[in-house]
Amino acid sequence: MSKKYTHQTLVDAVASDMDSKAASIEFKVPASTIRQHRREPTLNIRAGRSSYLNSNEESHFVSLLQLLPEYSFDVTKTLALQLAAEYFESLEFTTQSGSKWLNSFVKRHSDDIIWKKQEKLERARAEAFTEQNRSGWFKTLKDVLIKHDLFDKPNQTFNADESGFSDKTIGN
Repeated sequence: MSKKYTHQTLVDAVASDMDSKAASIEFKVPASTIRQHRREPTLNIRAGRSSYLNSNEESHFVSLLQLLPEYSFDVTKTLALQLAAEYFESLEFTTQSGSKWLNSFVKRHSDDIIWKKQEKLERARAEAFTEQNRSGWFKTLKDVLIKHDLFDKPNQTFNADESGFSDKTIGN
């Protein structure tokens, strides 16, 4: 069935007393989707690609991503995929989270999480950024954190540099 169905028709189809084939014809929802939701009632009922996570697991992962900005981390695709892979592993899933899963997840939670798109450094700036610059910057940062006793206070550390500082250097 290529025709889209609404959230409510899915809910109605799953809740109906009809068998999955009859409900599929009546509500225009794929029979396999109806069977899947009846077999796994913990699945979050929504139209489209199914999620590997149930509602509670997905809420937990959203909470994790919501914490990141409090500790000065941007929620980027790369970081979200890395954390999702570790989370899936902790749940002993054999399935790997991938870009398709993450895209669906982002659509479902676009209002819940502040997503940050990664931006590349301008070429001239990237080429001028050497290992000596990088290590010098981190030494200065360490000295400031020690001087002001900020190592255990990430919520008091702010990046006011507009340069899009990266820790990648030439040859690194």
